[in-house]
Amino acid sequence: MNKIYDKLLLAVAVLALLASVGFYVQKSGELPTSALQLGQPNDNPYQVIPVPSSSAVTVTWPEAAETSQQPAEELYDVFTPPKIWVNADGSFGFKSPIDKTLPKPAFGIYLAKIERDPYRLQIEGYIEEDLNDASKSLVLLFDEEQQQRVRARVGQAKAKSEFTLVDFTIERNKDKDGNISKNVTVTLLDQRSGKQVVLTHGERLYNDSTTIILRSDQDASVEIVLDEAGQAFETAAGKYLLQEINLEASTVTVKKLADQELELDSETKQLYLTTSNQQPAIPTKVDSDAESDQSFDFDF
Repeated sequence: MNKIYDKLLLAVAVLALLASVGFYVQKSGELPTSALQLGQPNDNPYQVIPVPSSSAVTVTWPEAAETSQQPAEELYDVFTPPKIWVNADGSFGFKSPIDKTLPKPAFGIYLAKIERDPYRLQIEGYIEEDLNDASKSLVLLFDEEQQQRVRARVGQAKAKSEFTLVDFTIERNKDKDGNISKNVTVTLLDQRSGKQVVLTHGERLYNDSTTIILRSDQDASVEIVLDEAGQAFETAAGKYLLQEINLEASTVTVKKLADQELELDSETKQLYLTTSNQQPAIPTKVDSDAESDQSFDFDF
């Protein structure tokens, strides 16, 4: 019985297949056979589009605002741009790239030395060989330039130190109590200037010139030597001007000039001496033409 159903299903499938093939063949015969038509360039020529002409317009640009009209802190730089924004009311906000909270740069220098220049020869002592004739005394001088002692007697010339000892006097004074004080003076002929110079024992003789030395805590190599007010100088910290010298107070007034690039205003300071003025130790070298060494006491 099953075989009969199988045969019937097979027959139905074959009939369906034949019907489909016949329908396809019938429809394919109705397709159009027209050839593809390609257009030519001349069939649709380009339309010319006219170019609109524009009339010349003259524009007048407003001149740039002068620097004086800008707030002082509003600076513009390529590498350090400011912060600019628009506020709610439409105004512009500006924040300078320069941090005003940074510490102020150091002044850069301090006063290391201030003193009048001593005369190149000073009296140190003497030896009285005849109490009745001071001119026979041996005078001990110190040559500041050569840093050595020089011994001389009245009338003796010292070519190396360029002077002649013209006179030596000792004036003795007695007070009401019988105490004796001495006023000792030496008169030299300065062979450089041709003038006579008087030295007083116990006092240093100074020239009219002054030496100022300025140094820096930030740079140990800085040493500025000046001798009069009005002189300008420069270090890595800035440019300066020595305005005033006060020998009595041991101070100088220095102005640090303004720096536009760093936006620093000028600053003036009175500098006080910060280091002691130590005199050089007395050397033991004596000039070659000095008299033979002998034991004596300084009479100060």
